[in-house]
Amino acid sequence: MPMSEARAADVRNQLHQRIAAIAGLRSNLDHRQLVEGIDDIRSMAQSSGFGTVACIAGRLESALARETGSATLLCYLDAMDDAVKLEPVRAETQVALLASIALRVGH
Repeated sequence: MPMSEARAADVRNQLHQRIAAIAGLRSNLDHRQLVEGIDDIRSMAQSSGFGTVACIAGRLESALARETGSATLLCYLDAMDDAVKLEPVRAETQVALLASIALRVGH
């Protein structure tokens, strides 16, 4: 059953808040807290049908395993926040968002 617009708006708001919290607190979070915060976002997005957000969060988790820097983290967080605004997105839009991340972080 499709999600109601009110529920989708609530999920968007929660995801925006979580992304903003991580961005704002990133220098105060240890690696474990950062990974757990991203995993929480990925899980919430996945269970709520926000597939592009979940995909980007998963890629960020992989990047964090390679010990990425703050600029890379912010790039992924910005892309996730953009995806939250756009969900649900068509496959072409998801590919474009993922390509924009690759261009910005050099992968």
